[in-house]
Formats: sequence, structure tokens, C-alpha cells
Amino acid sequence: MAPIPDADLTDEVREFVLDRLDIDLFGVAPVGRLAGGPEGGRPADYLAAATSVIVLAAKIPDGAIEVAGHYEEEGKTLGPYMWYGYVVPNWDLSTAAGRLVRFLERRGHAAVPFPPTGLLYKFGTRADFSHRHAAVAAGLGEFGLSGLLLTPEFGPRQRLVSIITDAPLESSPMYAGPALCRPDACGRACIKVCPTRALKGKVSVVIGDETFAYTPVDQVRCRWQYPEKGFRRTKVPIPPHATEEDFHEVMSVTKPHPFDAALSQHAFVPQCGACVFRCPSPQFEAGNG
Repeated sequence: MAPIPDADLTDEVREFVLDRLDIDLFGVAPVGRLAGGPEGGRPADYLAAATSVIVLAAKIPDGAIEVAGHYEEEGKTLGPYMWYGYVVPNWDLSTAAGRLVRFLERRGHAAVPFPPTGLLYKFGTRADFSHRHAAVAAGLGEFGLSGLLLTPEFGPRQRLVSIITDAPLESSPMYAGPALCRPDACGRACIKVCPTRALKGKVSVVIGDETFAYTPVDQVRCRWQYPEKGFRRTKVPIPPHATEEDFHEVMSVTKPHPFDAALSQHAFVPQCGACVFRCPSPQFEAGNG
């Protein structure tokens, strides 16, 4: 039998996260809402007595996104986004998750934190646990057309971390506000701006009693931005039906430019983010391009 949710403990955890840890968004998903997740990556696969998933979000600075762009664009650079939109929020969230786990363990509860990004250990091509799906289940927002989490506060401009726990927490309601993704208003900006046209097709996922659909990412096409678009200063067109073997072969003969030194220093740094940069949610004032 599931434990009775403890409202006082939930309030205590929420206050600890938002006030003492200085995190921007907090939500709690009951594990049942994630029952349709991929086998091997559900909460109970890691903690048999799991009752909830706590999801934390840290906002990405607007300025880091607004200055982001390709090195050939005047007045644009990826430096601020690479650091303050990716590395720093990830470390902030990692620290917060570690402190929250200690907070829960001191009260007698088990908790399993997952890193915000970068470690594809168990499955190789996908993360051990999906923060985006957990965030939707925790009521923080909904999926955009690109598969990004969109929140009413920040659109796609946040990073996430999740903690699976057996603590008897009250669940957050699913998001039920105005649509956060409106492809008719933005002209499918995320799809159009993708430098390698890696967003194609459609997938559906059931979270709680709701079905969500979004466009999956072709991971090989996504990574082909390195050689094709000049991020490594060696431009090699993507072949039809590119495979992992094709990608590794071209990267073996692709020479980095000295300006790209930072891109190889930090394993958790992206080299694109175009779908984040161009998404106008939740304002819908820009981006038909």
C-alpha cells in the first residue's frame, strides 16, 4: 500500500529547494505517471520503493541566449551560453540535488539523484533517466514540438535535474494552462532553424492520463553539425541515411580550429542549442524563420 502523502514534509522540501537552495522551479511527480516510460529507465527500476520523483529547474540567463550564435555572425558568440546556459546551471543543479538527497536521508528516506546531463552510461544512446518526461509528470510544463520542456515561466530556457525518492510527498498537479507550444504562431521555428534538419517524424508518450506528441531528434544528424556547419572548421556534407559509423569516420579526419579549444575542454558543453535560442514560447512574438 502506498504511503499517505505528508503535506508538512512536502512543504518543508519545497521551502528548502526554493528558498535555501535558490532553485527556480520545483515539482513532484508520482511514479505512476511515469509507468509508460522506457523499460529499464522508470523510477522503480532504480528504487523499488519509489513513490515520487522530485524535479528541479534552474533558469538559463536570457542574455546568454540572446547573444548566442555561430562564430561567423557579427555580435554573436556561444561562450556565454556554453558556460552560463549549460555548465554552471548543471553544476548548480547537481549541488542542489546532492543537498536535497542529504536532506531526505537525514529524515529517513531513500533518494537517488541523476546528473543533469552528460552521462550516457546504461543505455549509451539515451540517458539513464529522462528529466524532461519527469518534469512534465511533475507539472512544470509540457513538451514543445522539438521535444524540449516548455514552462509557463521560462519557455525552453531552463535546465533540469531529478531525484527519485520513497518519501511520502504530495504530487504536483499536471500543467493545465494555455498551450506553451504553438507551431502556428512561430512557424515551426525549432524545426526550421535546426542546422542539420535533425528534427523529423513524430513520437507519442503517455504521462499520467495524457498523451503528448513531439518530434524526435535524429542523433546522428544532430551531431553532424560539427563537420558540416563548420563548428570544427572542416565542412563535410551529411550523407543520406547517415549512420554512427559515418559520423565516427568523418570526425576522425576533422581537424578542430584553435578557437574551438573550449569545446573540447568541457564534456558537458553543447555546440548548437538553436531550437532553444529560436523558440518564442511562451510569448509567441517572434520567429517565423
